[in-house]
Amino acid sequence: MRIVILALGSFFLTVCAVSQATAQVSLQCVVPAIVPGPSTPPFPGSAEEIARLRQAPHGAKRVGKRQLVVNWSAGKRTFKNDPHTEELGDVWWAYCGFSSELSLHLIWHATSNQIFTGVMLDEKTGSLLPAGEAVLFSPDHRFYLAYEQPDGQDGETLKLYKRSGEMIWKGFDFIATADNKSVIVPAENMRNMRWDSRNRPEATLHLDGGRTMTVTLMRDEHGKLEWLPRVPAH
Repeated sequence: MRIVILALGSFFLTVCAVSQATAQVSLQCVVPAIVPGPSTPPFPGSAEEIARLRQAPHGAKRVGKRQLVVNWSAGKRTFKNDPHTEELGDVWWAYCGFSSELSLHLIWHATSNQIFTGVMLDEKTGSLLPAGEAVLFSPDHRFYLAYEQPDGQDGETLKLYKRSGEMIWKGFDFIATADNKSVIVPAENMRNMRWDSRNRPEATLHLDGGRTMTVTLMRDEHGKLEWLPRVPAH
């Protein structure tokens, strides 16, 4: 299992401002490794999850090992782990934290087909929004990027959503060829993910020879969302 958020760079454990100037807000599940190695989620019942449960404004708790209860302003949501197995890769839920600015809780989710992702619980309405192991909101909070990790994929899947939870685009935190069969710029060289002044995600690519370039997720000549300008394959 490889759980690491490379493109988001160095984050605090739960909520942070990526840029004070643009007030981009993020939530994340992963716990940075103390020693070199992959980061991990706040596993159910771990000390890290217990610490994060205390952030829930109306309370959140684990009922036994397999059931997570998160209260919102007018009710509660219950998330249940798979009762048939203790192995990661089936269905697990863990609490990742709360953003008072966004009024959202982030809950980590490991699915039965070994995708490590998450959901957000709206504190005001009790509704669930699709998310990931980490989410990065635009400065006006109208859009967000969600990171999820399919087990074995070298890099993460990126999804762009409206605040309503409607998905607009799906891609990667690396630059791939048009057929997605090979990688042109790996995830570790696609850094400083951020939003521009027009609510478009952009990132800095670190290329051979110490060169860098900025790519922006925008529509191409056919109206398709792509990282532009295109990076030619070697």
